[in-house]
Amino acid sequence: MNIDPLKIIKISVGAVTAAAVSYAMGLEYAVSAGIICLLTIQDTRKETLSITLKRLIAFCGVTALCALIFGMLGFGLLQLGAVLLLFLIICGTLDMNEAVAMNSVIATHYFVSGDISIRMIGNELLLLMAGAGIGVLLNIFMPSNTRKIRRIQQETDDKIRRIIGRMAVYITAEDKSDYTGSCFEETDRLLEALRHESVKYIGNSFVSEKDYFYKYVGMRMEQCVILMRIFTDIKRLSIVTSYAEPIAVFLGEMSGQFSEINDAKGLLEDIDGLFAYYSEETLPQSREEFENRALLYHILCDLKNFVALKAEFADALDENEKKRYWITKKY
Repeated sequence: MNIDPLKIIKISVGAVTAAAVSYAMGLEYAVSAGIICLLTIQDTRKETLSITLKRLIAFCGVTALCALIFGMLGFGLLQLGAVLLLFLIICGTLDMNEAVAMNSVIATHYFVSGDISIRMIGNELLLLMAGAGIGVLLNIFMPSNTRKIRRIQQETDDKIRRIIGRMAVYITAEDKSDYTGSCFEETDRLLEALRHESVKYIGNSFVSEKDYFYKYVGMRMEQCVILMRIFTDIKRLSIVTSYAEPIAVFLGEMSGQFSEINDAKGLLEDIDGLFAYYSEETLPQSREEFENRALLYHILCDLKNFVALKAEFADALDENEKKRYWITKKY
């Protein structure tokens, strides 16, 4: 179970504070402000503001429905059912389902009090403002998760670096019985955690350039798909020849150079050099050797795609992003 202690504390403090403020203002159903605050606090600032806006709009809608139906037909259970039915249809149509629970409670306040006057509408609006307002204020003080992102990012890159290092060894090894893909499971878990934290990072910022980490994890995920293909091809190599040695050397060099701030241009040149080298080699003499070389050629093509992904990622960054994320390491 993933428990966020900070969120739990914020919800508890916020709910009590919102209810206390409502009691101090002499509002009816004051404790409901605490529930509104609880429902308002989300994982990110953007989510909190978006949901609060939807609930304000929905509040106007449910109040209008109550004024229309209760005002014309009286305060009965059938009338309450009609209000909730129409309100649910409207919220579903306008993609405002997050506003249903809270505003349905407000509809029941109108029903129980038997009052849809300006005074009662003002009471409910103040409850909403107290609960949602305190929830929004608490979410403004959202600590940056950059340190956590950097920690997961470093762990992920270290895992990928070791995967490449093992490839450099096993591509020329005769015995591959202990060469398993278990390392990919841990890497996938780290990448998913990094993606989750990157989404939170974006949600807590209103600056458009702060999707760097999300783009970064997307690039690494694509690279890991390629590494899994290379792993499969290495496992399929049936004979060991000197033909694989240049690729093994390159894998070792790539593992040593694997870094967030490497623009990969030098590695792309090295791969082009390998293609040129192999184009001068003699043709295979047997079917088994031909199949082996075909696998090695496929590995080399995948390695070029792997490196090209990083080169494209680096080329897409502007100088401000490189300065912020590649050079300044004060996190």
